[in-house]
Amino acid sequence: MRMLWKRVREYLNIEADHEIAQAKNTDALRVILLAGLLNSLLLLVLEMAVYGQVRPEVIIGGCVFLFFLAFSFMNWPDLKYGITLEMELVIMGMLALIAFVEYMPNVSQSGFLFLILLVLFPSLIFDQPWRILLMVVLEGAFALLMNHRVVDEHVHEQNIVRIVSVTFLAAVFSVYYAHARIRAVQMRKSTQVVAEHDPLTGIYNRAGGTQLIRECIEKHESGTFLIIDIDDFKHVNDRYGHQKGDEVLRQVARVLQSSFKQTDIVMRMGGDEFIIYAAGMVDYEVSRRRLEHLNQAIHKVMVSEKDGVYVTVSVGGAINDGSYPTYESLYKVSDQYLYQTKAKGKDGFSLLGASYKEE
Repeated sequence: MRMLWKRVREYLNIEADHEIAQAKNTDALRVILLAGLLNSLLLLVLEMAVYGQVRPEVIIGGCVFLFFLAFSFMNWPDLKYGITLEMELVIMGMLALIAFVEYMPNVSQSGFLFLILLVLFPSLIFDQPWRILLMVVLEGAFALLMNHRVVDEHVHEQNIVRIVSVTFLAAVFSVYYAHARIRAVQMRKSTQVVAEHDPLTGIYNRAGGTQLIRECIEKHESGTFLIIDIDDFKHVNDRYGHQKGDEVLRQVARVLQSSFKQTDIVMRMGGDEFIIYAAGMVDYEVSRRRLEHLNQAIHKVMVSEKDGVYVTVSVGGAINDGSYPTYESLYKVSDQYLYQTKAKGKDGFSLLGASYKEE
């Protein structure tokens, strides 16, 4: 029994990615508010066509909905940072409003709009299943409470049966659908991480890192672009074996990650070549000091303590002040400065701090 309860808790508490939830719920909230506005207008037209006037409860419902609409659009810049909670509040408010209107004392037949929306609306939310379950249960309980106002005993009893049964079905469907959506997103994200990362070192691979750097350049995000080669890496493989070579690559990758910010792009281009794009690092002296510290850290990576052989790297780079038009232009200049470093005897760096000039 305890194991079953543990599994249920894990199922209900599966985490939804915040950024994805924010994007999905923002789009869904726009759709719901637009649908609610159109529904209110259609209801007014039908009321006038059928009854020749608008009933007071419809006017009250329309006013409450307009409040939700105005509140949402007036606070939209702030709501986008907590859109999941806002999404839940708007849906709960709209469902409660519909239940209030549908279960009026003088109704002569069972309502159906609330029951349909009780199944559909919660499924639009990208959030933890337990929160969606709580929403459905609370709305079902509120509908039962509103149903006590219905005078017609036959309609009253019909409503109870429908509300209880639909609330149960809505709870099961919403929780299952929410869990399935979150799991699908997690699997896609996991697959994307695997596709964008180098399996040996764990940092970005050529495809993943290059794409991110291209996006930075296209957005004119300034930063320092660096090409890093491990000196005499072939000698390491030939003398100490490929297993030692792989270990050196992993250690160098860890040093590169720890030497730059988490937001910087660190990738393995292939073989013993690495590329870094340090976004926002545009001061030449800051970049120079960072590279000096990097060289010192790299020297601590030992190939063989017995032989006293440690790792050195050659670095070539360019500071992009936003003037470089493409990834290729940055790579070409940095590659030229890399060869300058190697020509000077390796184990060092050469860095260009000037703006881009088309050749």
